Amino acid sequence: MRICEETLMRRSGPILAAAACGLFLIAGCSHKGVDDYLRAGDSALQNTKAADAEKDYAEAEKIAPDDPRVHVAMGNLYVFEHKPGPAQIEFMKVIELDPKNPAAHVALGNLYLDQQQNRLAEEQYRAAIVLDPTRGSYYLQLADTLSKEGRLAQAEDPIRTALGLDPRNAEAHLALANLLDSEPGRQSEGEAEMAAARAIDPKLVSDNAVSAAPPAAPSGAAPAPAAAPTIKPLNKLFLLTRNSPVYQSPDQTSSVVAQVKRRKYVHVIGIAGAYLQIKLRNGTIGFIPIAAAE
Repeated sequence: MRICEETLMRRSGPILAAAACGLFLIAGCSHKGVDDYLRAGDSALQNTKAADAEKDYAEAEKIAPDDPRVHVAMGNLYVFEHKPGPAQIEFMKVIELDPKNPAAHVALGNLYLDQQQNRLAEEQYRAAIVLDPTRGSYYLQLADTLSKEGRLAQAEDPIRTALGLDPRNAEAHLALANLLDSEPGRQSEGEAEMAAARAIDPKLVSDNAVSAAPPAAPSGAAPAPAAAPTIKPLNKLFLLTRNSPVYQSPDQTSSVVAQVKRRKYVHVIGIAGAYLQIKLRNGTIGFIPIAAAE
């Protein structure tokens, strides 16, 4: 039974009340709320402690099983752990509890897209657009899905809608440039869009450009020695905001060992100048520009 401080004050005086309340705190009478467990879980996940995060999120679910935020957190955890089935269940729960949550539809669409269930992904992105027609990124995700199905003519419309919402959306210009470049006779239009993307965000274009081989040294010249990068150790989880090649070294002229996609979490194990050193689930270690995770 909990005894409030006011009652103790009336019955035993302020000294006894303070002592009693102190004993109750030591005994663990103060309890955590759902927000506390969610914050603790988020912190654990950020530090790649997935098991600890799951425990905190489970405690939050016990307290508030109908709180959509709990299921968003659990869904993100399962995405990080590459468990698409449980993640889908969690995001479906979010939509059931909060039907007007566009981000949950996008998260579900991302899962479907990863599994090449493009039509289901398309449905989710379209649902998100209906709920929030002002978010340019939703149109770009829909366009990406349509492009993967070879429906280029249909993909162009949502990209141009995103540009209508924000003419300085560099990602939209880049997406349109890539689409136009793949269509016969529209390369000049694609070059114009690429130039627009480069003018707005030069890093975005360079991060998505195909890595070129370094220029050959003059005949007879000794190659310049490469400075060993100083890597500052780190152990954090980052959410990617851009697609990016994974380079063998912290240098865009080095070989590409993998690709990572935006909206995915990556395990960052170090920082080397303007690059993050990451470790992929398959054990591959490489570098991505910091701009990909800003």
